[in-house]
Amino acid sequence: MIAIHYPDPESVDEITARYLLSLPTTLMPMLYGFRFDGRVIDADCAAVDLTGERSEYESNPIHLRAADLRNILGPGMFGFGLVFVVFADQLADRPENRHIPEQVRAAAEQLPGESDLIVAAIIDATGRQWWAVVGRYLTELEPVRIHLPATPPNQWRITPALDVSLWTAALALDEANHPHLLRLRTASRP
Repeated sequence: MIAIHYPDPESVDEITARYLLSLPTTLMPMLYGFRFDGRVIDADCAAVDLTGERSEYESNPIHLRAADLRNILGPGMFGFGLVFVVFADQLADRPENRHIPEQVRAAAEQLPGESDLIVAAIIDATGRQWWAVVGRYLTELEPVRIHLPATPPNQWRITPALDVSLWTAALALDEANHPHLLRLRTASRP
């Protein structure tokens, strides 16, 4: 089995805030996979369709594309990234907007005005998260950066937010996490 090598957190933060945010908005949403060999970080990407409703029996589009990236990059991946647009009206506190992650809402409050956002996130196989959020039409401003440390498995929760798919895909990269992920799946069923 190939061990996962993790780059330093500063490198992941920079990839999140510079590399992912440089993607043209016409290509979003885009899912990235990352592998580190101890010297360099390899990345590949795949478009992901997050539009429309899906039933509970339909495959998760982020998980499907994550599987594709695992086939491309091979073993030893350390995490996944997602870059996407959040429209200004999706920041309103309404039930239909519950899929917008709290990290995005917190970052939006730190940005000038109310406008569409470009959001980038990387989550590694330990559950650590790096977020960068910038106004869609103010990309020259420094993005709001948010780093969330890993939480222990006994505190893992499935939420209705979009980032839970990225989080579970990243945690699944480490086989040691599989029993904990299966517990979540079982616990979330009625």
